[in-house]
Amino acid sequence: MNDFIKKKAVIVKDEHGLPNYMTMFYLEPLLSTGQGAGFKTPEMFIVDGKAVCAVLISQYTNVTIKGIPASLPYQKPAERVNYTNAARMCREKGKGWHLMTNAEWEYLMEEADRLGHKIGGNTDNGKNAENPEEKGWCYDGYTCLTGIDQLAWSHDGTKDGVFGLCGNFWEWVAGLRLHRGMIEYIRDNDAAAADYGEYSKEWVQAAVDGRELFLDVQCGKVVLTDGQIAGDYDGGHMKDLKLAGSLKEVPEIIHKLGILPRGWKTEKAGIWVDSELEEAVPLRGSGFSSTSDGGVAALYLDDPRSLSSFIVAFRSALYLEDWKLVTEILAGA
Repeated sequence: MNDFIKKKAVIVKDEHGLPNYMTMFYLEPLLSTGQGAGFKTPEMFIVDGKAVCAVLISQYTNVTIKGIPASLPYQKPAERVNYTNAARMCREKGKGWHLMTNAEWEYLMEEADRLGHKIGGNTDNGKNAENPEEKGWCYDGYTCLTGIDQLAWSHDGTKDGVFGLCGNFWEWVAGLRLHRGMIEYIRDNDAAAADYGEYSKEWVQAAVDGRELFLDVQCGKVVLTDGQIAGDYDGGHMKDLKLAGSLKEVPEIIHKLGILPRGWKTEKAGIWVDSELEEAVPLRGSGFSSTSDGGVAALYLDDPRSLSSFIVAFRSALYLEDWKLVTEILAGA
């Protein structure tokens, strides 16, 4: 797979003229020439049923300038922006721009795994709780400015990677939710372009052998089940999650959606669930105080779209359908 996917740090202007420091992941133009036989396009590159040429993800948690998000170094990330506004503001950057999707987040986690890199970050007031010698530059005693990170805090351990996925701020992502405990998602990377509003028809129920899957809390433990739910809220370490109903193992769809990593039985990152809410949308990656349950896999599914908090931020991404645009950006890099 890696032979066909390239990566490059670039600076791209949006339609408002704001520069954005991005990591561009792009497919070599082999699929259209027939040279890519046997290549399976990763879901991140499939938008509205078609393979796109490139996906660019903000290297940094976004700041806002006159209401427009931007990925810039040496900035204090924008906080207290709710899910609805974060999604709207990212789309207002121009064609192809969007709130980072769950499919994109999962792709970065999978690439880190393939590289054998453990993503670090600010999970203890400016430093990594597991490796305290790893520090960022705090502007308030607990959160870090963008672009002054350890290389270990990028998704691939290099300067061209995506930073801040673990710690500092929890981040909104699009395309995953709980609907009264039922796990729902937007197919492939369609959330980059499709409507993922509360009443959108794009939502698909996660299921195994025709049985819908739920996240619930039972007896104080987070539970993955294809059976009845209790309707409660709580959280804990992923390794303490229980299987219920007829489930004997975690279904593949749960791994594909990044709800649980494949090594979840030893994963201390936290997962929080509210199966009472009509809709709970995802926050990912942990924050600056996630000392005991932080990690890039950490997942909150117990908040509504209206949540606004000083520990919550977001980042924009961009997809490109035209190979000419990719070559122009590479030439400018």
